[in-house]
Amino acid sequence: MKHSRIVPALVLGVLFLMPTQAPAQTNGADNPECLGSQCGRPKEEGGGCGCGCGCSVWVAYTDDGKTLAYTDDGDGDGKSDDRDNCPFVSNRSQEDDDGDGVGNACDNCASLANLQQSNADGDLLGDDCDPDKDNDGIANDADNCPLVPNKGQEDLDGDKKGDVCDTDDDGDGVLDGDDNCPRVANADQVEPADRSQCNVDRDGDNVLDSFDNCPSLASSDQHDTDGDGVGDPCDPDKDGDSVLNEADNCPLNANADQADDDGDHVGDACDARYCVIIDPADPENCLDPKLPFTVHGGGSLALKKGEKARLPLFANRNGAAIEYTWTVTKRPSGSKAVVENPQGAVTMSRHWEYAYVDGSKPTFTADEDGEYVLQLQAKLAFDDRAFPGRRESTSELALKVANESVSGWNCSAFPATGGGLALAALATLLRRRRRS
Repeated sequence: MKHSRIVPALVLGVLFLMPTQAPAQTNGADNPECLGSQCGRPKEEGGGCGCGCGCSVWVAYTDDGKTLAYTDDGDGDGKSDDRDNCPFVSNRSQEDDDGDGVGNACDNCASLANLQQSNADGDLLGDDCDPDKDNDGIANDADNCPLVPNKGQEDLDGDKKGDVCDTDDDGDGVLDGDDNCPRVANADQVEPADRSQCNVDRDGDNVLDSFDNCPSLASSDQHDTDGDGVGDPCDPDKDGDSVLNEADNCPLNANADQADDDGDHVGDACDARYCVIIDPADPENCLDPKLPFTVHGGGSLALKKGEKARLPLFANRNGAAIEYTWTVTKRPSGSKAVVENPQGAVTMSRHWEYAYVDGSKPTFTADEDGEYVLQLQAKLAFDDRAFPGRRESTSELALKVANESVSGWNCSAFPATGGGLALAALATLLRRRRRS
């Protein structure tokens, strides 16, 4: 398992020191897990945030707890992604009954080893255990084309192979693509008197059925994205990634993992623009790393009166030194609520969300039902190389306080902890900024 070491004091300022594990047997300068005579094994902690906002696992290196790193834990179950047999489905127990390397929680055939997880019809059952692989309503054993939907079971030559997957429909020994009469048996290729079944173009796309990769739907360009011999208009899975077109976030680019890092419902494999969606209700207000410094306060949040909310801070720069101030700019009549710990600075982020210093997390507790607006003012501590002079940005978080809570941002992408070392590091950062 590989972890990058994070050494600079400013980064350590937002981490916490964790105890080391039992000493290893090998000491000395040649052991990368050692600092002098102190050795041991990395310790993983974290995960399980349970709020759907993404998590990470902290790893304490054994150099007296002074060098730390983190690794991705997309499902928040406390198992780092590179060691998780279900990296996108929470399964802390890592159970794998069939021993195929895919955990029960995400295995489409949990009782039958199938590492490849092939799934022709894109349903919840893998091909190895699906009684109807193509989902055409006919069981595999009775289906003359078990991997291609053909409810009609047409079989011109009676060879028990359906026409939709038979390369020689008339069974005359001449493949359909070369047969001058693919629907009439004529091994000698002498054209019969009745040529009505010879030059057939059922879909009228000017491509004869004998050469048409989609004979029932017009496709004059004969495009076949995945090269499986089935033209795109007829193919329920155009890119052949086992995700059906209707559910595929990149229907023309194979991406079985459906990765969508910026959350815009367009898969990474075909996304022309990377812009992180923070508020699904306002997708245009996204974070584009190629634009000037921009912060985002989370969009909107619904909660109950008396419920404490942790105020999020997102930015289109990762790992930047940012000073921030939260202010209440709108409140219902009778409210006197204020932001606790409204000012501070942050330096550590994961996937565009910043971790606050422990003891300095901005929080807000509504004291009346109604609508609030909290303004986030942020400033880069140092000039932005890409856009000099563009160091400030403002955003808002709208709060709707009622009887029912639908909280969405009351957790961080990863824990933010630290003590005196964190505060000292940030104080140093601010002194440096004031001199600049």
